[in-house]
Amino acid sequence: MDNNTTTNRASGEPSAHGANAASPFACTATLKAAGVTGSLHAGGGDVYAAKASERTGDGAAAVPPAHRIDPRVSLVCILLIGLSTFASASVAVELASVGGCVLAGIWCGRPSSALRWAAAWAALFVLCWLCAHSGVVLMAMGASFAMLRRMLCAFMMAANMVGTTRTGELAYSLQRLGLPKRVSAALCVMLRFAPTLGQEFGAVLDAMKVRGIALSPARVLRHPVQVVENLLVPVVGRVGIVADELANAAAVRGIDAPNRRTSYYELRIGAADALLLAYFVALAGVSVALGAGVLA
Repeated sequence: MDNNTTTNRASGEPSAHGANAASPFACTATLKAAGVTGSLHAGGGDVYAAKASERTGDGAAAVPPAHRIDPRVSLVCILLIGLSTFASASVAVELASVGGCVLAGIWCGRPSSALRWAAAWAALFVLCWLCAHSGVVLMAMGASFAMLRRMLCAFMMAANMVGTTRTGELAYSLQRLGLPKRVSAALCVMLRFAPTLGQEFGAVLDAMKVRGIALSPARVLRHPVQVVENLLVPVVGRVGIVADELANAAAVRGIDAPNRRTSYYELRIGAADALLLAYFVALAGVSVALGAGVLA
């Protein structure tokens, strides 16, 4: 081993110094060995991603959940939840939907995420109650909060599906359902777009902190134009690039191949999937009956 090469303490692998230390590959290897997994952004300039595979790969594969819900069951449950929450104005139906989503999240090993979504639903419920008892002026705002509250129930199940489903699993599930390949490709790209956009926001926020422009409510009120310039402009500039990267990654994986695709993953509807599906089917039936006046 020459003088320009030493051993990395964290990984035991050689690391370059001297002339090679300034290369981006050496910097990326050093950051990965040190446990840095974020992205570094130059303020207002180019965006450098330290882990591009997380942007275009399967986020759910990084930390496998305790259990998985079959993607086909998740999709059907999302539709049933939307039907349940909008077929009637019963708050009890919404509570039952939220409870089912929370139990599904806990079963998949995501209790903190499930409880955060439940807390968001509770906050919207309180806002709706306050607007309903604050006069005519705020009643319209309360109606908007009520609409968002009902949509949040379906978002809870969708978030759980995004966090626990690999892109390959979703593509194979959609093929088993007989959906057109263009629809399958669009849904697979959408599956990864929301988490990737969240990573981009986090990376820009980290870059703002490094530059001493930490985001806070006081700064948003005092310097709204600066916040838009430093936060939204870089993210908007990245949205198109990220969409192209995700589409290219899906194409490389054969998402639009003419042949019938095989799957590395074995998908099977288990007892827990059947129980969850039966629960939301029954809930949708009760909600439709309430909306039609069959049940009081």
